[in-house]
Amino acid sequence: MEPWTSSPYAIKQPSPRGWETTEIKDNLNNLDLRKPSFEIKKAVYEEMIVYCQQALPYEACGLLSGKQFNGTKLWEIKNESLHLNRFMMSKESIERTSKNANGMGEKITGIFHSHPSSSAYPSSHDIENNPYPNLAYLIVSFYKGKVEVGCFQIIKGTAVPLKLIIMDE
Repeated sequence: MEPWTSSPYAIKQPSPRGWETTEIKDNLNNLDLRKPSFEIKKAVYEEMIVYCQQALPYEACGLLSGKQFNGTKLWEIKNESLHLNRFMMSKESIERTSKNANGMGEKITGIFHSHPSSSAYPSSHDIENNPYPNLAYLIVSFYKGKVEVGCFQIIKGTAVPLKLIIMDE
């Protein structure tokens, strides 16, 4: 697959788990969520990959924020899971991050996590445990030593691919 930008990482185009907060649900009201693409700043995209790489062999996770349906800031969140192939963000971490983003005039627009040993596609566990169908859902994969990033919306049990557009500042 060819990337849409001149990034050194492949962009695969074709899980928050068990938590949900009112703070993020309230923030969704102002977002245009019908776009077939998600824009992310190049620096944020590269920061996300490096952060996920540093967590290997464990999964890394976090949130993205922006003024629209885009990623202009990365928020690293501690993975509370003790398993190699799972991630879990605490409700408190999510609420704190959402309040910090709001204080900067931004909303939470995306969730990201890594797949250290599987593809950049949401697993059945990712799909079943995503409480935010209107956010972008990014997966950074290191499968077979190759970095790929997939971007989706998970709507009613289906992973809908989104075109990931990497924007120069």
